[in-house]
Amino acid sequence: MQEHGISTGLGRIKLRHLQCLVAIAACRHMGQAADALGISQPAISKTLAELEDVVQAQLVVRSKRGASLTDKGRVLLGYAGSSLRTLREGLDRVSSVVRDDVAVIAIGTLPTVAPTIGPQAASLFKRQWPSVRLSVHTGVNAGLLALLKQGELDLVLGRVAEPSEMLGLSYEHLYEEPVVVVARPGHPLAPARRVEAEEIAACGMVVPLPGTAIRHTIDSYMVRHGVGVGREAIETLSDAFARSYVAHTDAVWMIALGVVEHDLRAGSLVRLACDTQHTSASVGLTLRSDAVPSHAVRALIECIREAAAQRRQQAEGQS
Repeated sequence: MQEHGISTGLGRIKLRHLQCLVAIAACRHMGQAADALGISQPAISKTLAELEDVVQAQLVVRSKRGASLTDKGRVLLGYAGSSLRTLREGLDRVSSVVRDDVAVIAIGTLPTVAPTIGPQAASLFKRQWPSVRLSVHTGVNAGLLALLKQGELDLVLGRVAEPSEMLGLSYEHLYEEPVVVVARPGHPLAPARRVEAEEIAACGMVVPLPGTAIRHTIDSYMVRHGVGVGREAIETLSDAFARSYVAHTDAVWMIALGVVEHDLRAGSLVRLACDTQHTSASVGLTLRSDAVPSHAVRALIECIREAAAQRRQQAEGQS
């Protein structure tokens, strides 16, 4: 009887059920997941309800802040992503028999990591593989990892996630990236030999969005110093907005060093003397554990490692 029940349940699961779960995991919001799938929110809610009925378990918890997977939902996500990926790879293999497309490697990267080793690695790779197209996608860590599990991405340059989110993934540490506090030239705090957390909070801060790895690092730094980012803070993932805003105000921007290195060298921003030496966090390469990278992807990985090694050497030389 139990085998019959399992068989019946498997027969009821459709491709749209798996796509629904993966989209919710990637977007962490029912409405945004529905938009990503091109369906209405009532339709995605119905699809989710059907899937939960099949597995006889709650897979998603909804709240005012969005939607998150339960423990059972995260377990099923690993297998759902693997199933969709296997199907997609099979279709790609069949298609390659009848058409000669240019190979594409899809890279996921955090906005705070994108300006650092990514461009250098891409330049190294293009010298060796000029005909391979690189498709670079930016987003929050959780969303990128969900896309990686789906097979939409070949690799992710970002942060290590919580163990529950790393199911089916492997992480390789590349380098440490510190957080810095920057402001416009001529800022009142620029001449100071030491700037305290209370002072930067009083200026008004520009910080990444809640839920991102770097925001967690910033919040932890501020809490250690007995203050928060403040209600006056502006939260954004847009580097362009942050640059323009701090250029025209006395606000300060707390962000990963790699994002503002060029601005600091050019003199368009200055680094404030905040003691942020304990804010460094690991930046690394995440791959699917069960995937066998193509020759081109392996070559790109080596280019990424080479670029990361050069960045580590530069950091050691400046220390």
